[in-house]
Amino acid sequence: MTPRFGPVLGLIALLLFVAAHPAGATTAPLKVQSLHPTTVKLVGVHGPIGFDDIRYLSQLQRIVVPAGRTGKLVLINPANGRQRVIPVLKAVAAHPGSGDLGTTSVAYADGYFIASDHQDQQLVVADARTGAVVDRVSLAAGPDYVRNVAPLHEIWVSEPRAAQIQRFAIHTGPHTLTLSPAGMVAVPKGPESLVIDAANNRAYTNQWRGKTVAINLRSGRIVAQYANTCHGASGLALAAKRGLLFVGCKEGRVVALDLDHQGKIVASAPTGRGVDIIAWNPVLAQLAVPAWGSANLTILGLGADDHLTVLARGPAEHGSHCVAVAPTTGAIYVCDPHQGTLLRYHIRS
Repeated sequence: MTPRFGPVLGLIALLLFVAAHPAGATTAPLKVQSLHPTTVKLVGVHGPIGFDDIRYLSQLQRIVVPAGRTGKLVLINPANGRQRVIPVLKAVAAHPGSGDLGTTSVAYADGYFIASDHQDQQLVVADARTGAVVDRVSLAAGPDYVRNVAPLHEIWVSEPRAAQIQRFAIHTGPHTLTLSPAGMVAVPKGPESLVIDAANNRAYTNQWRGKTVAINLRSGRIVAQYANTCHGASGLALAAKRGLLFVGCKEGRVVALDLDHQGKIVASAPTGRGVDIIAWNPVLAQLAVPAWGSANLTILGLGADDHLTVLARGPAEHGSHCVAVAPTTGAIYVCDPHQGTLLRYHIRS
């Protein structure tokens, strides 16, 4: 009869595993790094300003801060911290709850800034070199996000109170840039946030609860709707090379939608409560997520398997809801609207 060693060898292997992994032992979790911010004071800014859509503009390699009620655009060089201030609007006196005053969002196109103006419900076009205002155009409703749709030579402005996105054609001439109305995009139950995916002829925005929509840039029609499962859908960030769209959920998490597979949710990670604007660093494959309710910042890392992992956390301020990241330096800037300052973080590699 042929000897049967299989059961014996299996028992030996089991005994060796138990010896190496005693009862109650678990794999050590990845240590979460603690972040410690420094305060960045903005030149000529004092007290609450109500800023919102701060972001990194790759064309300029600058963090651009539309400074709310001050009417200024503040450009920060993340390499050395130097600031440049461009006054595009008159300052507005502060008062409690002054979140939508002055200018809170800006786009850049062909050497010009196109900034929102909440007081006069307009877009203001300013020469990026001289700061001179060269054009103003009226909006159909109160502005939120302003974005450059470069392939169409258009500026898009989200107008949540009217449940639409307004389109403007860009006209360039010698030493000038002007805008003219070019139509509307209806976004029922939205729009919240606005991301342009020029390579795929798409724009993405959220409906208030549970849905993210894809818009064909040329037709201006909604061509897809994705279930994001958020009780309150807020910020968006695009990892273009990974084919992922991140959605911030106000209740305190982020989900990743796979755009190559009908917006399927492929990852989710917890954050603080009160998520609004989020920012993606394509160089480090990291997502910065401030939370105004929990007054903190969470940094999520995206693995090769598209899994999201909490890498770092740090304190922020109550009301800290906007963020921008500088891919070249890894610096992270989070707004503190109540103080009119920014909090600067740097995650160790």
